Amino acid sequence: MFDLRNELRGVVDICTNLKRQPQGAVIQFMGTRNGVGVSTCARALARIMAPRDKKPLWLMDLNFYENTQYRFFASRRAQGFYGAIGAARDAALGQQPFWRVHPALTRQDGRKAGDRYYLRMHQVGQHHLLVSHFRNDLLRPGQGVSLRPAKAYWQSLRHTAGLTIIDAPPLGRSKGGLVSALAADGVICVADPRDGLAGLHHLRACLEARGARCLGVVFNAPGRSAHTTTQVAAQ
Repeated sequence: MFDLRNELRGVVDICTNLKRQPQGAVIQFMGTRNGVGVSTCARALARIMAPRDKKPLWLMDLNFYENTQYRFFASRRAQGFYGAIGAARDAALGQQPFWRVHPALTRQDGRKAGDRYYLRMHQVGQHHLLVSHFRNDLLRPGQGVSLRPAKAYWQSLRHTAGLTIIDAPPLGRSKGGLVSALAADGVICVADPRDGLAGLHHLRACLEARGARCLGVVFNAPGRSAHTTTQVAAQ
C-alpha cells in the first residue's frame, strides 16, 4: 500500500489541469516494458484523485486476462483499507464498447453474445473510485480480446466520469495501448531509469506515430527501496 503522493505530484498537476475542461478527462499510463510499475502508478493516482471530484473516477485495466487492479482492490487486505467491492455495473454506457471479443459466441437461440457483458465496473467501498473487471472466465477456448476505436463510447464516458485512468499493457505484450491512447487526453510513459532511454524513445515514437500525445514520463525504479521511486519529467 505505497503512498506515492509526493512522487506523483507532477502527474497530479497534469490531471488537475486536464480536469478544468468542460467534460471529463482521460489519461493513460503505459510502460516501456513489463515490471516498471505501471499498475502501481495508475492505482496510486486513482487513490489520490478520486476524493477530489464529486463525479466518479474510473480505473480502467486493459490487462484483461489478469485483472490486476480488480484483484488488488478485491483482496482481503485492500478491502480492510478501502471497503468492500460493490456490485457489478454496466461499463458499456449504451455504446459500442472499445473492447471486442472474437469470435463471438452464438447463443442457443441463435443470437450473438454481445461484447458489453464481458466488462463491468465495481465501486471501491464508499469512494468515488470504480475499478474495471473483465470476465475472462466467460471466454471459451479459441476466443480472444482486442481493442477498437470507439469515439462515441469515450465521449459518453467523459460525461460519466470526472477522470478516467487507463492502465495499458506495454507494446511487448499487446498493441492495444496504441488504440486506447488515441482516446486519451495524453499518455504518461513509465520507464525504469536503469534501462537507458532507447525503450522510452521507441514507445514515444510509436505513440506519436499513431497521433497520441505524450504528456510526460515517470522514471520509476521498482524494488529499489520499500517505496517506489518516481520522477516526472515533461516531454
